[in-house]
This record gives sequence, structure tokens and C-alpha cells, in this order.
Amino acid sequence: MRKVANEFEMSGVDPNLTLQQLLNLLADHHHGRAPLKDEDKTLAVGMLKKRAEEELDFGEELVHDSIRLIKRVTGAVGVYFNS
Repeated sequence: MRKVANEFEMSGVDPNLTLQQLLNLLADHHHGRAPLKDEDKTLAVGMLKKRAEEELDFGEELVHDSIRLIKRVTGAVGVYFNS
């Protein structure tokens, strides 16, 4: 059995997706339009948080479809899925 070098090799989530593409992917998953495996959803949310840490300003909030992405003034990033 071959050991996987990194988690992206076995995932359907491209590590080069932009913040907006990740928001689209997760919104589609949330509405059932493009289901993801649990591992892929976890990976995509982690990537989204990482991108938000890098790209958003402190206190900035993005709303896309049913997803709220917030970078708090402390630097912590929250992802919220509305129904």
C-alpha cells in the first residue's frame, strides 16, 4: 500500500482554488447541487479558512449565497452556513 504524500492527492478538491471558488463549491454542496465527501468538505472548509486568514482584512465579512465568512479583529476566522 502506497503512502499518500499529501491529503490533496486523494481529494477531489483542487488546492489551487480561489476564495470565491471555494465559497461556490461549499455553497453548492450545502444546497445539494454538488455533494462532497465528508473528507473533501472538511478539506475545503480548512482551505477556505486559510485563504480568509491570508486575504481578508481584520473585521471583514464576506457573504456568499448561504455562507458567511468572517475574519475577526483577533484574526480568528469563522465560517457559518445558513439554512
